Amino acid sequence: MNRSMKWSAGLLAGALLFGGAALPAGTGYAAGTGPVAKKAEAAQVQVGVKWKGALSAQQGILSGGRVYVPVTFLRDVVGLGLSYDSASHIYSLGDGYRKLNLAVSEYGVDPSVNGYYLSEGYRGKLIKGHIYVPYKLLNDYLGYQSAWDAKAKRLSIDPRTENSITIKNVSLDKTLKGASTKLIYPQVSGLADEAAQKSINAALQSSMDRFVAQAEKDLKERSAQDREYEYDSTYVVTFNEKGVLSLVLAQSSYTGGAHGFTLTEGHTFSLKNGKELGFSDLLKSNPGYKKQLNADLAKKLKAHPGYLGGFKGLTSDRNFYVKPNTLTIYFQPYEYTAYAAGTIEYDYGFDQLLPKGANPFK
Repeated sequence: MNRSMKWSAGLLAGALLFGGAALPAGTGYAAGTGPVAKKAEAAQVQVGVKWKGALSAQQGILSGGRVYVPVTFLRDVVGLGLSYDSASHIYSLGDGYRKLNLAVSEYGVDPSVNGYYLSEGYRGKLIKGHIYVPYKLLNDYLGYQSAWDAKAKRLSIDPRTENSITIKNVSLDKTLKGASTKLIYPQVSGLADEAAQKSINAALQSSMDRFVAQAEKDLKERSAQDREYEYDSTYVVTFNEKGVLSLVLAQSSYTGGAHGFTLTEGHTFSLKNGKELGFSDLLKSNPGYKKQLNADLAKKLKAHPGYLGGFKGLTSDRNFYVKPNTLTIYFQPYEYTAYAAGTIEYDYGFDQLLPKGANPFK
């Protein structure tokens, strides 16, 4: 996901921070003026955006079937702090574990939350000097809920009602000889049940311990002539409501060769007792959930151009995470698809998997 940043720092900062005037011609990355660009621009429809029930003067766009909001709306109306790093050419909004970074380049606008790079479906747009992000990004990763009125072409955004807990980035202060590291993992506090809190934090700490142990094993085999190895870890919170916390850990390593490797690890906890939840906990209202999922996943994987074969059904009760109203199942690179496909994810609405009215969190 990391792409070379070729924008002029001053040009980018001026484009967004001083009202989003159209970028000068000749940059190579400004909104194009050819027939394809004009056709795409004509297909964009302006939409109204509400914040906490009040209609904003700023407008979003409907493009390609998706609704986008301007970054300036998040700064000026929602009140997220906005900064720009001229060295990395990255805009940042907010802070803590929900800090949104937007890397703008000739390729587009690539978002990451807390250092966790999001999939293609969350990419932003640069239109006439304005940066826009899809409302799905706000809905799934930034703690907001959104309602789209297709008839009125109006998007309503409100803060989500989340669990009253604190989630903190913890940096592991550990030196690994022969490697550069940036190791971040989550810890939670504020739970009513102290034993549950300890159990959740222990599980998250254990994941980091396993990652470091593997790094130390790798480094024992590194020769003095090898370039430095690299180890990075971070996480993103995907659900923090209704007594449930779901998050995704991303642990990346580079030990030489053509490319590095990133493992995804989903964790979903009950805040009531600290138990880590599995498919069998969330989907118990549907006795046939495994058969249903296996049949659909087999169909989707076999249709994937990078499919390597071998899928015979889910082998784990926990290779998933939760987003609002959604269960996301993931597979690692090489597990069933070629490396170039990255981590494969498939979303299932709970309404697809459970009887009408069933609550996955009870």
